Amino acid sequence: MIFDFNIPVYIWILAGIAVLAAIVALKARFLPMLKIVRTADEQTDDYAHIINPEAEHPAKGPKVSVVVYAYTCEEKLTEYLSTLMSQDYHDFEVVVVNEGNNEVTAGLAERLTSLYPDKLYVTFIPPGSHNLSRRKLALTLGIKAAKGEVVLTTTSNCIIPSSSWLTLMMTPFAENSYTDIVLGVSHIDPSQFSGPAKWYREFDNTLTSMQWIGASLNGRTFRGDGHNLAYRRKLFFEQKGYSKTIHLMHGDDDLFIYDIADDINTEVMLVKESILTVDWGEAANRMHADLKERYQFTSTFLPSLPFLREGLGSSMQWLVTASAVAAALIPLPNLFPASMALVILLAFNITEIVVYEKAAHRLDASTPWVLLPLYMLWRPLGNLIFRLRHRPHRKKNFTFA
Repeated sequence: MIFDFNIPVYIWILAGIAVLAAIVALKARFLPMLKIVRTADEQTDDYAHIINPEAEHPAKGPKVSVVVYAYTCEEKLTEYLSTLMSQDYHDFEVVVVNEGNNEVTAGLAERLTSLYPDKLYVTFIPPGSHNLSRRKLALTLGIKAAKGEVVLTTTSNCIIPSSSWLTLMMTPFAENSYTDIVLGVSHIDPSQFSGPAKWYREFDNTLTSMQWIGASLNGRTFRGDGHNLAYRRKLFFEQKGYSKTIHLMHGDDDLFIYDIADDINTEVMLVKESILTVDWGEAANRMHADLKERYQFTSTFLPSLPFLREGLGSSMQWLVTASAVAAALIPLPNLFPASMALVILLAFNITEIVVYEKAAHRLDASTPWVLLPLYMLWRPLGNLIFRLRHRPHRKKNFTFA
């Protein structure tokens, strides 16, 4: 083995390609992550007075109707409402749309409204609605029954982290009259993932969130999170609800949001106390797959730029690795090119690990850092395999199926 500094020009070209690809990959994929970090840190400082109950109270915003799509048992729903009703926001009501028949819901409504007579309204999804999106129908019923200027959609299996959650989500409406939409964040409880791919599922879920959050922070909103999503109620009726996507089972938090959002009227809330955890229990693996399949399908109706940017980042990730490995192996036994290629790969991978971990921490998520470069390389192939495996299921995304 030797160190010969006199190496062929094509090795320098391969090394140059690796460096250039690394720069493009970092810009395409990791600059949005850095913006997530900066925004989360700024909001944490700006809204510290909201999190601290002893500090000065924030500006009072409009009334909000929390529309809860409920499909948990009565005991868990009662426990959930106890947490929700203890929110410190000054003016809110809760509209629960229950996934159950009218007899069950009538009794449930009577018991629950007796606990919260002034703030709670309970209704149900009517029978005979099997050829419609149950979720869209539930939200439509809830929004029509709502009395608040702002509606916030969520589900009863969400874990609320703080009594300041609702105030944090409403503060942008109070501070800026031009704010019409606030995108909150949620994530599946990572401890509920199981099997050998559990860490990859958390990584995949987190990176997907980073993609749409980063796009929104750059003024190109194409999606929100239906478990934690607030917008002015008038927008729903101006858009005629979900009429544009009535033939689709989904689209309530991406296609609908893309239609009503612009680069001025949308804010993203990233303070840790505003991030919800979705409790799917033993169904976490299946729900991760269901959500992935749903968003892959609806992405075909969305602008291609955010997904092309993600694809560019993935392609450059592979190009960095391939060109650096080639630059290292071809000149062997000369170790100088191998050392140079190793430095390039280490610098690139360490940078992406540091940036990803910082952004994931702000989203209350994590991934074993040593696996991150492998996960990044595998993800485009994994997405392709997933898409091909689930292609026969596309019909279930239509309400007429």
